Amino acid sequence: MLGDRLSPALLAFGVALTLFFRSSSASDEEQRLYGDLLSNYNPLERPVNESNSPLVVKVRLFLQQIVDVDEKNQVVQVNAWMRYIWTDYKLTWNPRDYSGIRDVRFPGNMDHIWRPDVLLYNSADENFDTTYKSNLLVYYNGEVNWIPPGILKFSCKMDITWFPFDDQLCDLKFGSWTYHGLALDLQIDSDNPNSTDQMDLSDYVVNGEWTLIATPAVREVTFYKCCPEPYPTVVFRMHIRRRTLYYGFNLIIPSLLISLMTVLGFTLPPDAGEKITLEITILLSVCFFLSMVAEMTPPTSEAVPLIGVFFSCCMLVVSASVVFTVVVLNLHFRNPDTHVMTPFVRRVLLEWLPWAMMMSRPGHRFAHGRYVKAESHRTKMKAASESIVRRIDSEDPSLEAEVILLHRIYLEMKEIIQRMEEEDEKEMVENDWRFAALVVDRVCLIMKAASESIVRRIDSEDPSLESEVILERKEIIQRMEEEDEKEMVENDRRFIHHGR
Repeated sequence: MLGDRLSPALLAFGVALTLFFRSSSASDEEQRLYGDLLSNYNPLERPVNESNSPLVVKVRLFLQQIVDVDEKNQVVQVNAWMRYIWTDYKLTWNPRDYSGIRDVRFPGNMDHIWRPDVLLYNSADENFDTTYKSNLLVYYNGEVNWIPPGILKFSCKMDITWFPFDDQLCDLKFGSWTYHGLALDLQIDSDNPNSTDQMDLSDYVVNGEWTLIATPAVREVTFYKCCPEPYPTVVFRMHIRRRTLYYGFNLIIPSLLISLMTVLGFTLPPDAGEKITLEITILLSVCFFLSMVAEMTPPTSEAVPLIGVFFSCCMLVVSASVVFTVVVLNLHFRNPDTHVMTPFVRRVLLEWLPWAMMMSRPGHRFAHGRYVKAESHRTKMKAASESIVRRIDSEDPSLEAEVILLHRIYLEMKEIIQRMEEEDEKEMVENDWRFAALVVDRVCLIMKAASESIVRRIDSEDPSLESEVILERKEIIQRMEEEDEKEMVENDRRFIHHGR
């Protein structure tokens, strides 16, 4: 019974003891392997069999996330992994001699083995190289894999002409800092060399503001004036497009509604005190949106965003509307005691422009190119009273006393009528000024609507319908790219010639 109980315990103890000795044996073998690999190894020596042959280093970029796109400072920040692969002939062994060990790791923060000094040329970080010094994975056949992750912050020249409907092309340029192409040949590492997308996007996190359109990569060879050797670089290009939904709801639609509200200012009667207040409030709102656009875009004179031009035009139009409103109010509150309407002004404001604007006044009719005021009741009454007095004078001379009384009454009525006519004349002049103000207000409304439609047409043009200047610039860029391609082919030939 006791032997049966102890047998499982003894079996477990034996298994644990066997695993312990195996692990210690594996640890000893790994220690021996490290010692053998580094016994005669010099990390300063380039790992090639022949000193005049280049060491091929393949590079690949694994894009994880677009962290930030700073248009104002023209800096892009991404979370990415880099992978460098090269072959070190000194780090080879037979796995059978070391208990089947097929790979080992060397710390990246210590200079145990040789590493390529590949850096991001257009880095904008204060530390320049911000990658984490991860371990280097070495396989038994001498292949070395180094995958340092990091937050890459790099400069990117941005064209904000079509903001917020813009596309940006940003390059990440990698190259050796000290080795030329005859010593270190930098190449693109890709599963499919014929593919246009050379970045690995398997773990990419979609950005809420930018859409990733394409990620091509190209190998470039540069010859500097100082040195005859070629200097290869690998350029990873990000083609990103801005998502416009946020800016459409928070910038474009409110600005269009505010610009449309300027038309309402001309529909208010001049007597309303809110007419000028509304125009000034709209002007301040447009200035606020213009300042928002200025804060989002870089302070450069090379390209001005069209939406900024749109807001500037809106600001000019609204400023002109404020001036027009002041002119309309000035005309509306004029009176005969302070201003006299000249015949030319009367003809323009009361005859020509109303006819062109199809405006009419109650009690007036347009005939032979000018307005004629209808005969008033007071004029008819005055003519009737004069005819009655003449009839009484001619009928009976004996009624002299009554005639004198009636004559006095007539004179009093004539004076009253004269005063009323003066008041009517004054009121008529004031009404003329008020109608002139309405005519000018209608003219300003039409001018405002025309200017708004022109500004909106300029702003709503499709970016694909480019102007002649942009097409000309594209032709120049295409010509330069063709020349660069020819130069790259020539450089490759020279590079092959140097290699031979």
